[in-house]
Amino acid sequence: MSDISDISDISDISGQDVSMPANRAFVIQLRACSGAAEVGHRGRVEHLSSGQALHFADEDELWAFIDGVLATRG
Repeated sequence: MSDISDISDISDISGQDVSMPANRAFVIQLRACSGAAEVGHRGRVEHLSSGQALHFADEDELWAFIDGVLATRG
């Protein structure tokens, strides 16, 4: 198992270093769908540095939240 203590030194698939600033970090928790009536992704997303969070019912809400947080925080 590799040591991920310094996640800022991650490389993309081309081998180039990729910057991973902490102010752009999010945690996304997905809820398991148990039946055919539930399709898509539901869950909760939290911006780690600000603590802003949202329960989302679909991918559009998830991406809108992320885009909005990044637009206001840079």
